[in-house]
Amino acid sequence: MTKTSEAGFSYIDVMIAVAILLIGVMALVGAITNGINMTTRSQEALAAKQVASSTVETIFTARDLGDANLGWAAIGNVGDAAIPGAVFLAGKQNIYPTPGKDGIVGTADDGWGADGIQGNSDDGQPAIGMQREIKVTDLVDPDRPTSPITLRQIDVIIYYSVGAIQRQETFTSYIANYRVKV
Repeated sequence: MTKTSEAGFSYIDVMIAVAILLIGVMALVGAITNGINMTTRSQEALAAKQVASSTVETIFTARDLGDANLGWAAIGNVGDAAIPGAVFLAGKQNIYPTPGKDGIVGTADDGWGADGIQGNSDDGQPAIGMQREIKVTDLVDPDRPTSPITLRQIDVIIYYSVGAIQRQETFTSYIANYRVKV
């Protein structure tokens, strides 16, 4: 009887191949998980940018209304001595889906229900996980330092969280008092 040699894989060869396959599968699972996390972060960042953009549009609307309560004098933070007629609340504030009776977001009447209690209506509940800060800064014209302020910087900062991580998006714009001749 002659011995024939049988060709094939040994047990160790199979174990090494399975280990290499498992490493590849684990890397693929990690890449997919990272992609899902990145998509979630992108969605939240986009939502924050849209809220900030619509807030700036509302501030421009407040300037353009120009009625007895609004107009250029209203573009500032409440409590700022340089802008006594300011209507925008300073510091982090809850974001409500409705702008209140004045139609302007970021003011004291946001989220007030028909019963006169803030946050006590179907549309008066604040957005979960998001807050807004509006900062208005007067910009002095270096060529005319004694002239009235006709330009302000608006920073809208949206604070939000993705999982346990706190993030923020900042939208900066400038607003001019185009009705004043300098």
